[in-house]
Amino acid sequence: MSFAKFKSDQMMKKSDGVKTSRISGIVKLEDANNAGSRKGKDCTLILTEGDSAKALAVSGLSVVGRDNYGVFPLRGKLLNVREAATDQILKNVELSHIKQIMGLKHKQEYTSVDGLRYGSLMIMTDQDHDGSHIKGLIINFLDHFYPSLLKIPNFLVEFITPIVKVWKGKNTHTFYTMPEYEEWKEANNNGKGWDSKYYKVSTTSGCQSTHSADSRSTITLYRVWVLPLRKMP
Repeated sequence: MSFAKFKSDQMMKKSDGVKTSRISGIVKLEDANNAGSRKGKDCTLILTEGDSAKALAVSGLSVVGRDNYGVFPLRGKLLNVREAATDQILKNVELSHIKQIMGLKHKQEYTSVDGLRYGSLMIMTDQDHDGSHIKGLIINFLDHFYPSLLKIPNFLVEFITPIVKVWKGKNTHTFYTMPEYEEWKEANNNGKGWDSKYYKVSTTSGCQSTHSADSRSTITLYRVWVLPLRKMP
C-alpha cells in the first residue's frame, strides 16, 4: 500500500461511526429507540428525499412505532464518491452523518449487521428520474466503500408506494408497478366489473388524489423490495 493511500484511509476513518445507543449533533435525525442497542440489528433507517418526505415517513412511525424505525432526510443528491477526491468526501456532511447514524467503519468487511447501529437501510425516494438518481448514488456509495453489506440479505431495501388499487365488493388488489397492474388486467378481462383508483403518490406529498388519511396509510401498505446492485456508469 502506498503512503498516500494509507494516509487517505486514515483520514477517512476519522468520520467512522460507532455502535452506541445514542448519538448527538445530527439535528434532523429521528433515531430509532433501539438503534445501537442489542436490538439494533432489527432496526431500519429510512433515508428520505428531503424534509417533506421525512414528514411523511415520520407520520408513518405513529403506525409502525419508533422502536425499530429511524428517519433521516437527505439534502439533494448524494456525492458521487467514485469521482470525488478524499477531501471532498471528508467534507461531505451527508456521508459523514450516514456513517455515524449507521455505525459504519471505513474498510470494514461485514459478514453480519451485528456491529451496526441499524441492521437495514431503506431508501424512500420519488419514483422519477431524480429519485432513481439518488437511489443509484446511495448504492454507489455502499458498493464503493462497503460492498460486503450488499451481500447481506435484506440489508438494502426500497420503500414502494401503491400506484393503483382495484376492488370488487370486499375483494381488493393493490399494485405497486404499472406492469404488474397491466398483467392483472390482461388476466381479468381488462378489469371489467372492477372499480379502480389511481394514486398520484410521491414521497414528498403523499397520496395527492386521495383523502389525507390515505397518505398516512401508505406507510402500512408499503412493499419492501430488495434492491439489485446497480453500479453508477
